[in-house]
Amino acid sequence: MLDISFSELLMCFLVALVVLGPEKLPRVARGIGRWTGQAKAYMRNLSAELDRESHASDLRKQMDDARRIFNEESTSMKREFDGVADHGRSMLADHPHPIHEGERPSDWAAPVAEAPAAPVIEHTHAAPSIDAPSWKPAAKTDPNG
Repeated sequence: MLDISFSELLMCFLVALVVLGPEKLPRVARGIGRWTGQAKAYMRNLSAELDRESHASDLRKQMDDARRIFNEESTSMKREFDGVADHGRSMLADHPHPIHEGERPSDWAAPVAEAPAAPVIEHTHAAPSIDAPSWKPAAKTDPNG
């Protein structure tokens, strides 16, 4: 920032002491310190505000990019859907049976025979009893033999 050496600073202090006198110098030094602190706080707040604004600008740019991509994708999907719909319409136009009001394509097909009902499985065994376990514990073997 400022390139002031210690000897230059000491010279300024001595000139201020001679000009202001020993009674006014502490008051002036406090005032200068307060102004310096306020200037630092102002610069810190300004820097933080600029950072927030920069971040908001980046977010705005990201939102614009996302909106552009979304619009491109939705346009592409709409175009694809319209193509499939046109293909479906052309297939219906080629169909030998015209569609009349109240008629459904399921009315054109031959009736489908009903599927047989699934067989009912009866359970003939009872649930295992708590008193008589259905498993036997494994025999303990001693590895040392």
